[in-house]
Amino acid sequence: MMAKLRSLQRQNGQTMNDQETRREEINGYLRLALPLMAKHNVPATPKNYTTWFKHVSGSNAALTEAIDELISQGKEFTEEINDNLYWKFCAEKDEHELQKLREDIQQVLLTVLNEAAELCGETEKYGSLITHSVAKLSEDASVKEIRSVMGEILDETKAITLVGTQVQQTMEAKTVELETLQKEFEQAKAESLLDFLTNIPNRKAFNEKLVTLTAEAATEEKDLCLLIIDIDHFKKFNDEFGHIVGDEVLKFVARKINDVIRGWDFLARFGGEEFIVLLPQTPLHGATTVAENIRQYFSKAKLRAATTSKPLGKITVSIGISRFQPGEALEQFIDRADQALYLAKNSGRNLVSTESDLEN
Repeated sequence: MMAKLRSLQRQNGQTMNDQETRREEINGYLRLALPLMAKHNVPATPKNYTTWFKHVSGSNAALTEAIDELISQGKEFTEEINDNLYWKFCAEKDEHELQKLREDIQQVLLTVLNEAAELCGETEKYGSLITHSVAKLSEDASVKEIRSVMGEILDETKAITLVGTQVQQTMEAKTVELETLQKEFEQAKAESLLDFLTNIPNRKAFNEKLVTLTAEAATEEKDLCLLIIDIDHFKKFNDEFGHIVGDEVLKFVARKINDVIRGWDFLARFGGEEFIVLLPQTPLHGATTVAENIRQYFSKAKLRAATTSKPLGKITVSIGISRFQPGEALEQFIDRADQALYLAKNSGRNLVSTESDLEN
């Protein structure tokens, strides 16, 4: 146990040196970011600081290109532009950033382990728990496993009575830090599952939900249907009215589909102009009714530009439907809906087709 502690302490010492170097680097970027924000009248909010910190650090080439273009065009950094920059380039968390949070949590645990090593033998059990937790976080831990580790450590940290005021204060500070990191991880995970444009779940979130709902459908022997919804001729619409109007249409479609489906149904952006809906406890004829309601709404809706009220014509959607067959691969479930969608599009668009139509 002590040999393992000494090894971890050596690693911790090296990490502390790395952290000092990193702090100096961050301070340098801070001295660059804040004057630039002031120069361009950008309010010093946490979101804006995140955006400009990434800009000056050069960590996001696409963000830097976007800001440089706005500056070269003499654009004013309005609240809307600042929000768009943040949500488009900074808000989505990829797997690398989530792994960084795992490493931050692991570092806090290592510091706690050093403090526990200085105490009497009564903390041996606590030290073993920390060592085990560090090992678990060294792997590609799932969100559920990380929640479990954090919960165990927080409970033990709050319960243990430590000897010495200084150690008590350190442990209390680390408990707060652990709780903060846990909240950050939860927030990062939630943001990684949202589509930044429409603010509905993205394809990654859909994949996770699909596994859960298909398992429930198979276990409980209940129906589960899937809709794939495609906006007809969306590229032509984008070419005619521009991508900004096109983005507004995507947000409009997402909102209206959400209005039609039930609270326990699951809507996600599948990619581009495609949306996907999971309908638990819904047979094929029920899913067809939902799809028809969606199709009919858009076929009757007349679009206007939000700023000028200029008529934009109308959009229609084509929809493909499949029903989950217990035991089949998830790809087959999706593929049948995709085939039904293409049947609807090839049959003239603005139509609903089901997997049953594929047999005819």
